[in-house]
Amino acid sequence: MNHLLENVFMSRELYQTILKPVCDKYQLTNTELMILLFLANNPEYDTASAIVEKRRLTKSSISMAIRTLQDRGLVVGAFHGGNRRSIHLKVCDAADTIIEDGRKAQESFSEILVDGFSEGEKEALKQYFIRVTANIDAYNKKTRK
Repeated sequence: MNHLLENVFMSRELYQTILKPVCDKYQLTNTELMILLFLANNPEYDTASAIVEKRRLTKSSISMAIRTLQDRGLVVGAFHGGNRRSIHLKVCDAADTIIEDGRKAQESFSEILVDGFSEGEKEALKQYFIRVTANIDAYNKKTRK
């Protein structure tokens, strides 16, 4: 189990390394690219607070990054219905090429992680991570009360 924590940090570092060429190409910060990809891949989580919760990034970094993405015309925000408290974010068409390149980088990251795994091993790993995520969510819910 000692390797688990080491793997978490190594995979995060690898992910940032894999995304860096995309960030450089489009002059984005890592946080800005992560927000674009998160919104594109998870349209049901379209608020800044959802991004903070799901990606475990600070509110200030998310807020600054969203402002920059809006200024560049890559993201728009709007209120839905009568709710004036939460701004719902949507990725603009201008971000399509960035997202395409970002998804290719994400795919490369995934391929590196499972290189040499059989299809059965990949499926087992997926199920293990689903269980780990559920354990983390359950713990977080318990400790927030």
